[in-house]
Amino acid sequence: MYLNFLDIVSQLQKSYEIDLRSIGNQPAIIDVVFLNFCPVSWSEYTLYIGDSSMLHPSPDKPIMLLTTEDDEVESILPTGSNIGIIPENEVKDIYEMAMDIFHRDLKSQVILYQISTEALHGKDIVSLINTAASLIGNALILVDTNMKVLVHSTIFEIEDLLWAENIKLGHYTQEFIHKLKNNKEMREWTKSGDESKIIAFEGDKQPKLVTRITQNGHVIGALVMIAHHTPINHSHVKQLPKIGRILFDTFNSIFGDERYMSYHSTILYHLLSGDDISDTLDLSTLTGADFPNQMIAVVARFIRRIENRYFKRSVGIELERIFPNGYPVQYKNYVAVVVPSISKEQWNELNKLVKAEEINIGISWPFTNILEFRKYFYQAVTSIKLAHNSKNMILNYTDYAFYDLLSNYNGRIALNNFCHPSLELLKQYDKDNNTELYKTFETYLKCNMKLGDTAKELYLHRNTVTYRINRIVEITGIDLNDVSIITSLVDSYRIQNFLESEKHL
Repeated sequence: MYLNFLDIVSQLQKSYEIDLRSIGNQPAIIDVVFLNFCPVSWSEYTLYIGDSSMLHPSPDKPIMLLTTEDDEVESILPTGSNIGIIPENEVKDIYEMAMDIFHRDLKSQVILYQISTEALHGKDIVSLINTAASLIGNALILVDTNMKVLVHSTIFEIEDLLWAENIKLGHYTQEFIHKLKNNKEMREWTKSGDESKIIAFEGDKQPKLVTRITQNGHVIGALVMIAHHTPINHSHVKQLPKIGRILFDTFNSIFGDERYMSYHSTILYHLLSGDDISDTLDLSTLTGADFPNQMIAVVARFIRRIENRYFKRSVGIELERIFPNGYPVQYKNYVAVVVPSISKEQWNELNKLVKAEEINIGISWPFTNILEFRKYFYQAVTSIKLAHNSKNMILNYTDYAFYDLLSNYNGRIALNNFCHPSLELLKQYDKDNNTELYKTFETYLKCNMKLGDTAKELYLHRNTVTYRINRIVEITGIDLNDVSIITSLVDSYRIQNFLESEKHL
């Protein structure tokens, strides 16, 4: 990317009349000189501007020249020279504008050098895009073809409401997608068009310069510059494709090449968003070869709020490493992967992950139809939410399904009315006698009514547990051999625990 004769002339022609007389090779311009005296030597890398009377002695090599009208100028210059004729009364103004263009181009070269250097030295993607935004003077947003916001600069406030919402969600909103599809500039921007294009929606206060990022002839992403602090100029148009390529390559070097997963991830994302994808996909095929016959949704969420998508994506990478045959998707504040099964080794890896990254992971029930993914995704999410203050845990929906039922109960009868009366008897007895029969009986039921396991759990002697269970039977009159009663008691404890947890929310 260098400034040549035709580059600078095309910019000057926006303001001045320039008649091109001869076009030769296009070397890089390394200097701009005003012809108010005869140069000691001529350079083919210098743009000369001024009166043609200053061309004596004649150049001994092809040069780049913008000069006043002279019938002999073409004959005295070597073959291969670039010649443009300019008005005599605008020579100085054209020179000053050419110098401005040249200096902006030099600045562009420095900017690209700085960004490239920092990328080569392994600077993280967030710092790198902030450096780029600072140098070009505008906010930057890197996106992919799955309508995801990969990373954005944070040093400038993004006041554009549509893009601010896209960034907040991590993906395009339905309103944004609608405006995108109905935008004339976007419709006319074909693959054969310029790399960069100014795009503005109706009602926008700041135009956007958008550059496509391509690989092997296919669009893989885009870099968006919001012109809020610095007006869009020619150097931005030339810079943005290079900057976009550096940022996208840096992002991929950190997070790996995920293009083979993009089709499945896009389907999963749209299923979660509730978008209608029937117009673009044959839904009848999605239950076949595209996804496994049986699936489980594994969903991770940070215990504390994380704004930096770099850290969120690192968790996604770990999930993909643990489940190489899974299909990843990031949605809102959750990182998920659809897997065919979970082996013992993978359970161990998940346990390591939740402790290392301060996350909770929810596990759904198995399902067979990918079109029901949203339902099972939210089973895993519900497990995380109903665990309340649990930290660094793997949470199986099987353990929370009953609580999910309770949380969605909207009947007129209080849930307490569905609790077995024996529990109230034990609570009252404990209160009156300073005992712990209520807790002992709950632990006994959790331990599948095994005295030894209960004693171990409560750090009591087996005989003590035996005594307490016998005392519970005496107080309540329950039959421990009646399966229906035992089931009712287990559910009653769950209701009590759920109601207790609701008090502390």
